[in-house]
Amino acid sequence: MKSHILKRCTSVIKINGIWKWKALIIITFIILIAACSTSEEGEKLPKEMPEDFDFVLKYGYEARNIINTYENTYTKNMIMDEDITIGMSLSNEEREWIYEKMVNADILNSAENASEIQCADPHEKNELTLTLDGEAYEREWITSYCQSRPDNKLKKLTEAIHREMIMMKEEYKELPEPTGAYE
Repeated sequence: MKSHILKRCTSVIKINGIWKWKALIIITFIILIAACSTSEEGEKLPKEMPEDFDFVLKYGYEARNIINTYENTYTKNMIMDEDITIGMSLSNEEREWIYEKMVNADILNSAENASEIQCADPHEKNELTLTLDGEAYEREWITSYCQSRPDNKLKKLTEAIHREMIMMKEEYKELPEPTGAYE
């Protein structure tokens, strides 16, 4: 009788022990998921463009193409020749369009999570300095052509700004073509 009771107590302790371990593992897993999802959220741009929104975006090979809304200039990478800087202002509508693209690309987090692995050489380098709501933000990333989601978002962002905005401006169309090429 005594051994029968002892067996029952031992099996209850084992079951409770297993459940305690399972519960501990589940709770730990939930805490880790919550912590990871919070850190991935990171900083977000406000949905509406702040009045003080300005930026310098350096992009392309060697980050030598530069859009600078602080000084209303654009610099074109001339590859073999000296880069050319011209005056180029963006209208409020153009700035809002770019801002919306940055919000959609989740620029602050995408740039922080972009790959540091080069999948091509030479590769494009990107640097962004932006001001909004009195705060300055700086991000750097490479366009590595890997299949990384943040990289793809960022590549699409810089391509859209360059092709759909900058290349359409008369000031840009008047610039000479660069000499030389990247291999």
